[in-house]
Amino acid sequence: MIRILNGKTRAQHPQAVDDMFRLRKRVFHDFLKWDVKTEGEWEIDNYDTANPLYVLSHAPDTGRLRGSLRLLPTLGPNMLDDTFPILLGDNPEIRSASVWESSRFCIEPDISQDRSSNQVTVAAAELMCGVGELGLASGISHIVTVTDVFLERMFRRMGCPGERIADPHRIGSVFAVAVAWEVTPDLLERMKAVAAIEGTVLERPMSLETARAA
Repeated sequence: MIRILNGKTRAQHPQAVDDMFRLRKRVFHDFLKWDVKTEGEWEIDNYDTANPLYVLSHAPDTGRLRGSLRLLPTLGPNMLDDTFPILLGDNPEIRSASVWESSRFCIEPDISQDRSSNQVTVAAAELMCGVGELGLASGISHIVTVTDVFLERMFRRMGCPGERIADPHRIGSVFAVAVAWEVTPDLLERMKAVAAIEGTVLERPMSLETARAA
């Protein structure tokens, strides 16, 4: 099941927030060796002060956090326009009420290393389906993200290949690329079919606007 927190209400869920920032550090700093800012055992940056939405996937049997991502409207601060504009190529900045950015997509490393199960596909698809349900409820047209080519391949396996905005560029130790997904019912249904997900994944129905204002 997917839980949605925002930059204001995260204080009401300190354990979930602690787990998420610790997971981000384990994935992006410790495992992937990205050049990211850390504070103790947390990976946290200035975009976490911009009232983002946090999409959290918890295992139904244990309640353990198994993955998370962050959502921000492109009308405000976002990584693609403000930190990695090189990934736009010759395209203009993306500043639109109908386009939101997903960032800091990560899956618990213990799950990622379990090659004998499909937990990665299920956890990743649940996160993306949560974004899809939020997007459809909000009438937005696209989700954009900055990712690396490894995760881009994983998105293809999940049934949501997206479209490259421009060519990849080497940034630090990874080849990074900007990808856009059109938010459609067909895309949501395809992702759910790949991961054998039935029904809604959200803890409760909501739109991006109501989730961010809660």
